[in-house]
Amino acid sequence: MKVAVAGKGGSGKTTIAGTLARVLARETGGVLAIDADPNPNLAVSLGLDRVKADAIEPVPHSFSHHGKNADGAYSVELDVTPEDIVARYGKAAPDGVTLLLIGRVEPHQAGAG
Repeated sequence: MKVAVAGKGGSGKTTIAGTLARVLARETGGVLAIDADPNPNLAVSLGLDRVKADAIEPVPHSFSHHGKNADGAYSVELDVTPEDIVARYGKAAPDGVTLLLIGRVEPHQAGAG
């Protein structure tokens, strides 16, 4: 099963996503939660404290490359397997949830346009 949570800012997406991930993980034995927000807060919603949440290393953009496929359509491909990414960058959270951060804006990137 794949579930995405989207909506307007301030609508409770992170709280709903965190609660849903924890409930599903308790019932199924494990969930991979991906926080792709530039200002990620899912770790805290999942039950990690702020210090541990801020220390999570995001998945680097260097694991993918952009190009065009044989038909000339834009494509993005991974240079490593998803399993390798989860093994290296996945952070264990309560209730059997594993969290990946993708897309966090680092201080050195802010204002880089």
